[in-house]
Amino acid sequence: MLWRTHFLGGAAAGLLLAGHTDLKTMAVSAGIAGVVALLPDLDDPHSKLGRLVAPASWAVKVTVGHRGPLHSFLGAGVMTLLAAFVLRFWYAHAYVYSHLVPLIMIGYLSHLVMDSLNPQGVPWLWPVKTHLRVPLVQTGGILERVVVMPIMLVLCGLLFW
Repeated sequence: MLWRTHFLGGAAAGLLLAGHTDLKTMAVSAGIAGVVALLPDLDDPHSKLGRLVAPASWAVKVTVGHRGPLHSFLGAGVMTLLAAFVLRFWYAHAYVYSHLVPLIMIGYLSHLVMDSLNPQGVPWLWPVKTHLRVPLVQTGGILERVVVMPIMLVLCGLLFW
């Protein structure tokens, strides 16, 4: 999927997790989960995030490859734990911490779910190399651009409303 689709999918997941609270909480939840939904593509130097942190992205790609451990339950768990560890030092307030960690996990997992709809699939159970897939949507294809991305945009709008 394209970065915009991943962002919108993560934002929708963040909105679902936030529920119907105040507008500020919903916007922050959508933003955090949307940005986190870009993290699994750190292993692709040509991705939106990969271009922003090119040296790190190339190092990850050379080390573990694209759609490897970062596109798995293990990757989601490790990245969430890493974020939780960092957040523990930045935010001593338990309320903030307890709300950010689930947003990080849900945003990350939204990426994996969406990539599972590609013919390439995702190695959910990495290091088992089998990629689980429901090959419906080609990355950047007409179906993604005309159906999936607009549906995610409308879903975000409905969840805000």
